[in-house]
Amino acid sequence: MNYRRSVSVAIAAAAATVTMLSMSGAAMAAHAQSAKPAAAATKDADRDGMPDKWEKANGLNPKKNDARADKDRDGLNNKAEFKAGTNPRSADTDRDGMDDGWEVDNRLNPKRDDADADPDDDALTNGQEFELGYSPRAQDSDDNDIPDGDEDPDEDGLSNVQEYQLGYDPQEADSDDNDVTDGEEDLDGDGLTNAQEFLLDDDPESDDTDGDGVLDADEDSDGDGVGDLDELTAGTDPQDPADAELPGDDAPSDEVPGDDAPGDDVPGDDTPGDDVPGDAGEA
Repeated sequence: MNYRRSVSVAIAAAAATVTMLSMSGAAMAAHAQSAKPAAAATKDADRDGMPDKWEKANGLNPKKNDARADKDRDGLNNKAEFKAGTNPRSADTDRDGMDDGWEVDNRLNPKRDDADADPDDDALTNGQEFELGYSPRAQDSDDNDIPDGDEDPDEDGLSNVQEYQLGYDPQEADSDDNDVTDGEEDLDGDGLTNAQEFLLDDDPESDDTDGDGVLDADEDSDGDGVGDLDELTAGTDPQDPADAELPGDDAPSDEVPGDDAPGDDVPGDDTPGDDVPGDAGEA
């Protein structure tokens, strides 16, 4: 009895061992299978910091260290493109008009169209700041105490914001090459230049900004009886009623110039009265 029992126990133990070995082998095989994709995804044959799989997908050479190359000339080398998740074969991954390198340098998102955003609140969009070479993270990129939106780099009398509003080029004084600067143009033909319209808070693209039937040039903004254009032409302030009189009209009077002594005397007669000139007394 004891012998038979011992044999049975031995057989059962052997079977359990075989089962455990089989399970362990299956587990190891399963682990090996799951590890293969991960290893493939991180394999870097040329040790340039970019996985072979990513390099192949983006047209790079996984057998050559090309981490520092920048084939698309966007300011980001291949390794930086890998880290940023951008396309090393496209200078503008998100096609928003701004180079990937510039966006990364200025803490923008090179994978999202954020050209119309204005993170620094200077009235210029990211896309416009890129065109003008400004920083989208600073209101006054050159620290000259003038906000980027108010700068006038082409010196045509219009700020950057005003130029963009009217469809002009802020870096060209005469955007349409008609020998008239953008500030001196009169888009709406109301007699006021674009620069004057902005000065008066009028709309340079409407000849009657407030729709009251009076041309912007004929408006009397300060109510002093003189039209805006007349004041601007005369050099007075159309928004200040204190300077209503036109320059040169400082002494309204009907007196003859040089007549310092009111009366009916003949000029040169120092004695008031009706004396005859040269008559020193009665004969």
